Amino acid sequence: MTTPLKSRIQSITLMAGIAFLVGCGTGEKPESASTKPTDNPALDAIFVDAEPAGAVAVSNLRKTAKPGDTVVVAGKIAGAMNPFTDGFATAVLSDATLKTCDLIPGDECPTPWDACCADPEVIKASRLTIQILGEDSRPVSKSLKGVKGLKELDSIVVSGVVAEGSSAGNMIVNVKGLYQATK
Repeated sequence: MTTPLKSRIQSITLMAGIAFLVGCGTGEKPESASTKPTDNPALDAIFVDAEPAGAVAVSNLRKTAKPGDTVVVAGKIAGAMNPFTDGFATAVLSDATLKTCDLIPGDECPTPWDACCADPEVIKASRLTIQILGEDSRPVSKSLKGVKGLKELDSIVVSGVVAEGSSAGNMIVNVKGLYQATK
């Protein structure tokens, strides 16, 4: 029997996998990351002005954290062709050390955050999903892209709780606080 949480985790994993397989290819310009006003109290509440202390790298967190653990993790919005989910407050957070295309001299990839030149196994081991839950314990029905200027390749620090059903191979963090290290 599939529970709603397992179904949601499987859907997010499938979306991330499909986004990764697409690669660098379309040549389309990304949507502008202009600052969108937040009209959702759940989104307003998670943005914090002070960096949470004790952050660990995504790859380290994946090795040690278990469902229910309170965590602080630092990384960048990257590791997938579309690290933001349209219509849901979720994003892919990758290890800051993941070699995205913007770090390769002369690389002109239009979607450098997808890390299409990195080894797929390294990408897989270097990312997790973050999500902001509403009062109904489901992801807020609004994309995080552009909220408070949030965009691909931004460095962030997240405090939260590892979601039930998460594993080292498929980790989801329910965000309680999000600090934008780059704006």
